[in-house]
Amino acid sequence: MKEVTYDMEWILFMIGGAVIGVISGFFGIGGGIVLTPTLLVLGYEPSQAIILSLMLTLGSTVTGTLSHLRLKNVSKKLAVFLGVFGVIGSVVTVPFVKWLDAINGASTFISIVYIGILSWFSYQFLSKRQQDSKPKGIFAAPVIGLFTGMISSLMGVSGGFVMTPLLTKWLKLDLNKAIGTSISAASIIVLSGITSYMYTGESLDYRHGILLIIGALIGTPIGSIQLKRFSGVIVKRMLAVLYMVVAVSVFFKMLSIATVSLGLILGAVLVFFGMLIYSVQQSKRTANY
Repeated sequence: MKEVTYDMEWILFMIGGAVIGVISGFFGIGGGIVLTPTLLVLGYEPSQAIILSLMLTLGSTVTGTLSHLRLKNVSKKLAVFLGVFGVIGSVVTVPFVKWLDAINGASTFISIVYIGILSWFSYQFLSKRQQDSKPKGIFAAPVIGLFTGMISSLMGVSGGFVMTPLLTKWLKLDLNKAIGTSISAASIIVLSGITSYMYTGESLDYRHGILLIIGALIGTPIGSIQLKRFSGVIVKRMLAVLYMVVAVSVFFKMLSIATVSLGLILGAVLVFFGMLIYSVQQSKRTANY
């Protein structure tokens, strides 16, 4: 009976990694933004949820870095610079999370941060006002790195969803260059986050982490291929809705209504995959005509 349970567990984690991989590949974001709140809803301790999400994210960021290096989308010096300051932000944040964990305040604090950041980005994506900010100069890079490192270790994410827009707005990097540089710096930051959690005594769930990575490596290319079927405006709106759903689900988790919280996340995932399937079917019909 125990073997059947383990087999089901392995299958579920691999499927979960693949589903998040498709979402990650489609939107160009780290899977942790979905995985961390999902694991919290399922009852995982905050530190365990974060380190598992960081493991998943490490697999996707390393793969992405290699791809962008081949495409020459990486500003290597800037990536290292951002990575170093990101490591500092990550290392400083981990003891803070462990302290919050010890006083049973981590889940609440992380949830509030999730709601705040995701709501802000949703507003940015849906806002029709375009603010053209001036370049902040090279002194902005340490701030971007530090902030990304803190967000990464606090939320169990790569931080790319924060770093990429800041690189384009503050340093005026080309979008492709910003994405490549961001994902390269994120690899350094995520690795330091995992190391920092292990150093503080947090156990690393290798089995589940590896299964999530394998699933993500299968799903990410599928999501990337499907992206070309949608316009940039539609993708932005879809991402904004996803962020809002995750933020609302985290809010319900704070109210201890886990069933509604998990239902919202699963519902959003089903709608997303439904749109992908519908798009594929429409393309086939068009090709037949």
